[in-house]
Amino acid sequence: MTKRLDASSYDTDKALHTHDLRSYEEYSDKLQDREVRLLELGVYKGGSLLLWRDYFQKGLIVGLDLNPIQVDDPSGRIRNYFGQQQDTDLLDRIAAETAPAGFDVIIDDCSHIGELTRISFWHLFDNHLKPGGLYVIEDWSTGYWDSWFDGVSFRPRPENGFSPRLFRVRSLMARIYRSKLATRIPLAQKVIVELKIH
Repeated sequence: MTKRLDASSYDTDKALHTHDLRSYEEYSDKLQDREVRLLELGVYKGGSLLLWRDYFQKGLIVGLDLNPIQVDDPSGRIRNYFGQQQDTDLLDRIAAETAPAGFDVIIDDCSHIGELTRISFWHLFDNHLKPGGLYVIEDWSTGYWDSWFDGVSFRPRPENGFSPRLFRVRSLMARIYRSKLATRIPLAQKVIVELKIH
């Protein structure tokens, strides 16, 4: 019987995002009874490591965080590491010590900074994720927050209403683009395309 992911009794922010837990269930339920190797980048106080340990009852759960943490784990199935997600030498060492054949699941709930996430993603995805494995990047929405380190909020373009004048100008440019003259003048067609875009 498939066990539900319930984070309500664990010290983790995953308890606030039950829709995320439903997605985890959907994609990882077939792994639940296997000896999975799971790596989570960014574990805060370690509550999520206990959640994963209890969900994947045969799995080895590995955590990496910038701050050292202590997790009470009598099962011996949790390993903690201290360091930065972009430290590829450290990621290689963690993988060699805990998942030499590769991780089944990798979760990035770490810095939420694009540049650092990119480094750890490509390194782990290319070198330490099993074929067909699951790689999750949480809280990617921070990329759209002005207040975040490298975030920029989404700014929709003003609605484009129909303008008869602009329509006639673009029609004229399209005819010029297809003309013999435009095909003979170097870069003429590229200039016309740029004018049409703006």
